[in-house]
Amino acid sequence: MNYRFFIICLLVVMLFCVSGASAAEVKIATGHTFIKRVFDPIRSAFRDKTGIDIVILFNDPVPALNELEKGHADAAGASLTLENWLELAKKAAVPVEKTAAYTSFIPVFEKSMITVNKSNKVGMLSKEQLKGIFTGRIQNWKDVGGDDAPILVVWPTVSSGALIIFKARIMDNEPVTNAIYDVESMADVPEAISASPEAIGIVTGTALEAGLKEVAPAIERPLTLVYKGKPSPNLQRLLDFIKDEGKSYIK
Repeated sequence: MNYRFFIICLLVVMLFCVSGASAAEVKIATGHTFIKRVFDPIRSAFRDKTGIDIVILFNDPVPALNELEKGHADAAGASLTLENWLELAKKAAVPVEKTAAYTSFIPVFEKSMITVNKSNKVGMLSKEQLKGIFTGRIQNWKDVGGDDAPILVVWPTVSSGALIIFKARIMDNEPVTNAIYDVESMADVPEAISASPEAIGIVTGTALEAGLKEVAPAIERPLTLVYKGKPSPNLQRLLDFIKDEGKSYIK
């Protein structure tokens, strides 16, 4: 092999490796709601403008905050207030500091909608009725004004701010029934309810999908992004983007 050609090839490979290793990115530990409402809509536009990739570390709220504490993420996101978030972390024995140690930013608010299949004849449900359904004390739709049919509670295995807020405000933090139709995440709930006339569950977003109807007033909560200390340069560019032109992508 020609020695000069070999040296050129080696330099090209080294340059490629260095450029790949130094690819700009910002790491965010968060879950489904933040991904769907904020990061998926802005990802391409942000990368095209800045050259920075948004890398998601998919996690429940408490593990997401732990990723921030360990330095594995530039920021963490959850659909909770910062105070509620830190309280949950403390209960889970995750080492966190006082509220003042964190800087929070709310790019958007989110709605949790308690929904059933559109074919379900049940009307609006009270807090006590919802609590009875989701704890398992009420197991038939006829007991709340619907048809004689078993109630199917759809509940994701991956926790989220929506579920945490619902359990606190509606269920008074009582455990959810064991007789559930478990889906992987909040993203799977609408399809499960649309396909099951007896189903009830919590759907997040700004509007209902076809095949669903609300049976209680929506619960509004903030999508909170937090970081500690001075933000990294890449995180600062992401925050600036969200506050400025990113608003047009976040519906």
